[in-house]
Amino acid sequence: MRRTQKILLFILLIICPALALAQTTDNVVAGSINELRNKRRVFLIVRRSSVIDAKEEAKSILSEVYQSGAEEPRAQFARIYNAIAGKLNKYIAENQSISSVRNLRDADFIVLFNLLEYRWPLGRPYPYGEMFVIVNDHSKGREPHVVWRTRKRSEWAEDAIKELINDLKAARGEI
Repeated sequence: MRRTQKILLFILLIICPALALAQTTDNVVAGSINELRNKRRVFLIVRRSSVIDAKEEAKSILSEVYQSGAEEPRAQFARIYNAIAGKLNKYIAENQSISSVRNLRDADFIVLFNLLEYRWPLGRPYPYGEMFVIVNDHSKGREPHVVWRTRKRSEWAEDAIKELINDLKAARGEI
């Protein structure tokens, strides 16, 4: 019996770190928020994804952004868009290190809020979702890639933009 316990302990010591590593790896983020230090022009998109590919989530996010409807970011979710844009505009006014653009092709980076659900805790809808930041770099054969995402899978829209702004300030040395 004692020998069996030692064998089980040995197996757990080998398997558990591998499982923990597999759970913490993120196949979406392919860069660092530090890539945004010298990027100034931002484009905001609020979408609700119809299909999520869990295997290749980064590809599905990028295809969602670069599809034809991305030129009208406010159309469907104006209330959420305006709440997030208000926080971004306040950051722009305070620090003047970024500016907004009207076209996706003019942006240095893209902020995407992917709406997952509405929650109604106090009779008012609260949008929950994930926020992503995508570097929109097509120069020198580079591909656009995700450099930041919210720490939680489902987060209130205003908390997500606050988290992004705090990380942007830290990356740009504006704290």
